[in-house]
Amino acid sequence: MLTLSHVLSCSPPHLVCELADHVMACYDRHAIRCISGPRYVLVQLRMRDGVAETLFNAGEVLVTETRLELNGQFGFGMVIGRDPDHATALAILDAALRMPGDPHADLRSKIAALGHQLGTAYERRFAAAAATRVDFETF
Repeated sequence: MLTLSHVLSCSPPHLVCELADHVMACYDRHAIRCISGPRYVLVQLRMRDGVAETLFNAGEVLVTETRLELNGQFGFGMVIGRDPDHATALAILDAALRMPGDPHADLRSKIAALGHQLGTAYERRFAAAAATRVDFETF
């Protein structure tokens, strides 16, 4: 099962920005306060060895991150690469989904639809890769 943050960070940025615009239509421009960003930072990519099950640092990855408050609620967004609009949209959606009373409940169904599209795309790619699999034990 895909988490909300995974779905939003892996979905096409223009669709995520449309969802954030939908949320922002409910507020005036003074409801948002930028804490930091969008800014580019390097983070350590941690991996787990498949045999020994030990963690190691594989290297650094460039990400864009944004921290903000929407109507007093904290929101954080981070995406791989340089995409300040996508990171800001993620932060807006994060803040909206954290609000008490769930005033943006309609977002969950829209994100679920994006998750379904993403899952379908993953399955297609996996099926295409599986079709090229070679079983060397048959020789």
